[in-house]
Amino acid sequence: MRATTIWTVVGLALFVPLCIYAVAERGAIWMTITGIVAFVLGLGFAALLAWQAAGKRASSRMIREWAIANGWAYWGRDMPAEPTPQPQEARFDDFMLATETFPEATPLLRKGNRRYVTDVLAGTVDGLPVRIANHTYETDSYDGDGNRTTTYTNHVVALMPQVPKVTPLRMVRRSRLGKALKGADDTMAGIGSMKAVDMENRDFNTAFSLRVADDADMVLVFQLFDQVTQERLADGRDIPTIDLVEAEGPWLMLADGGTVRGDQLTRIEQMIAAMRWARTTLD
Repeated sequence: MRATTIWTVVGLALFVPLCIYAVAERGAIWMTITGIVAFVLGLGFAALLAWQAAGKRASSRMIREWAIANGWAYWGRDMPAEPTPQPQEARFDDFMLATETFPEATPLLRKGNRRYVTDVLAGTVDGLPVRIANHTYETDSYDGDGNRTTTYTNHVVALMPQVPKVTPLRMVRRSRLGKALKGADDTMAGIGSMKAVDMENRDFNTAFSLRVADDADMVLVFQLFDQVTQERLADGRDIPTIDLVEAEGPWLMLADGGTVRGDQLTRIEQMIAAMRWARTTLD
């Protein structure tokens, strides 16, 4: 609704000088034609924004209903305010966790010039507090004339406090380009304090790039990612939809591209299953 209001005001602000110009240059007939065209275009644009805002509200409402039905707490953050049920005493900690600031605990959560989360879910997985949310970061770029272009990157992320045996750790599912340029991205990963590790399973190395600290205990790394684990990850039996696993300090974060919408609630279940995998495998 805020976006709809803002763009409506902008449209009206542009409409008045346009009418003045049309009268001065073309006369009243042109003013009438210009006014009708501008009104129709403005009305259509406002309707599009209103439709998009209504879709976001409906999606958030379905995610909130999933949370209530499954015993999780929900906080919309930047979404339109809706009535929130009073938390039961047993769920008070979950509601407090849902409304806390989402920590910038791993590299993905610190990316971009600006970051924010929406549709935050808070609950427990195997006894550990977990938050799942739609995470967006914005990246600014400038052309030769100084004009700014903002790129928005979206992920659904899950974060929980856990200290894996190897930290920091980053496991990235390779994109098609990454697979085609196998080795180039690993070389770049070696710049700084992280290095890429080649595992025994060729299919795993094709599907994922595993990166650890320069001084990581390699015996421990190969214990965590043994032959069976590599095989199960490579053929998609484990975390088939997760694009990124990051561990840093006391935090473990999993991410998948895009956002969770109300018509994709199975993605929440998949994220919970992936957190269980990470909880038992990386601990």
